[in-house]
Amino acid sequence: MGINLKRDITGTIMSKSLILLLNFAVVVMTTHFWGDTGRGSIAIFVADLSMVNIFANVFTGSSVSYFFSRMGKSKIATTAYLWTFIVSAAGGLALLLAGETKLAPLLFFASAMSGIVAFNNSLFIGGQKIGHYNLVTILQPALLITFMLLFKTAFPGMGYFSYFFGLLCSLAVLLLVCRHLRRKNGIYNKWDLDFQATKEMFSFGWKTELSSLLQFVNYRLTYYMLDIFIGRGSVGVFSIGVTLAEAIWIVSRSMSMVQFSNVLKAGDTVSTRRETTKIALLSLGISAICVVAVVMLPGRLFAFVFGEAFSNVGRVVMLLAPGILAIAFSNVIGNFLSATRQLNILIAKSAVGVAFTVALSFVLIPRMQVDGACIVNSVSYIVSSLTIALYYYFGRKKA
Repeated sequence: MGINLKRDITGTIMSKSLILLLNFAVVVMTTHFWGDTGRGSIAIFVADLSMVNIFANVFTGSSVSYFFSRMGKSKIATTAYLWTFIVSAAGGLALLLAGETKLAPLLFFASAMSGIVAFNNSLFIGGQKIGHYNLVTILQPALLITFMLLFKTAFPGMGYFSYFFGLLCSLAVLLLVCRHLRRKNGIYNKWDLDFQATKEMFSFGWKTELSSLLQFVNYRLTYYMLDIFIGRGSVGVFSIGVTLAEAIWIVSRSMSMVQFSNVLKAGDTVSTRRETTKIALLSLGISAICVVAVVMLPGRLFAFVFGEAFSNVGRVVMLLAPGILAIAFSNVIGNFLSATRQLNILIAKSAVGVAFTVALSFVLIPRMQVDGACIVNSVSYIVSSLTIALYYYFGRKKA
């Protein structure tokens, strides 16, 4: 790996580690403040927000990074902003029709602001301003903690809605930070709606985000199934285990994000493939150490940190462990394929995972409850990762 690549990876892992600690603090606070039911409600809302953001990312995600140097920035921004507000409004309306009258407007504003923040982060990645990306992603949980505590202290009767209002305030501040960073680097946006640019971005973005949507089902369908069959409290317990498990992915996500930016510039070459394989194996090794460390923690420690209702969290991580390691490896490969526009295989691997998730959820979750949800996710992670790995190594002649 080159010096700059190593520096960016190291810096990103350090920033992601700090983000992990901050997010961990958020998790601990929400479980102690509002218990497993409150945590479950927050987890469902965040899952809803993530789903809306996936649709928004058609024009705010990797398509922005890819077309950063290929189109005028104003054309990209105009399309991204308009689409973000349309999708956010649709998400809010869907929640309103579902009877969530209090959460619907919160979802609209949260998804609109987070979509614009995501757009700015994609600009930073496309321009290889990794430091700006790291700064924004660190500030988000730090600001969330600050505002959440302010609302809880000032309005104690607000309950877990303190989290939601804290989230909105943190996103508002992030928008100002992103605006400052853009202007500092001479990135100015003007209204310039270009239908050809929109068409090209959509052609790239929908395939990437269809894969993300299917992957979302792989990751989060079990939340909704537990909520239906078992109850909101089980979602709270399961979500903590999943949060810890996915925290381990900071290594692979950091490495794959930096490699994605690098491959965008260098293309699909023997050198970038060799580098991708090395990074994927390194990600797997570090992630394995992290998994073992978490699994070995005693249940009483989880009960002390999160509360008595969460003493079984270690078992959740243990059952998820095989899938966690599979994703730790395939994340890097997936971002390589995305950067080189080999998007159909990303859709295929996610579709395979969804098929297993849906089929197993109805069988295992009603019978095995949280354990069943863990097994469903783990199997889905493994089969989707295996699909993409087989394609990468055997399905296409290397450059």
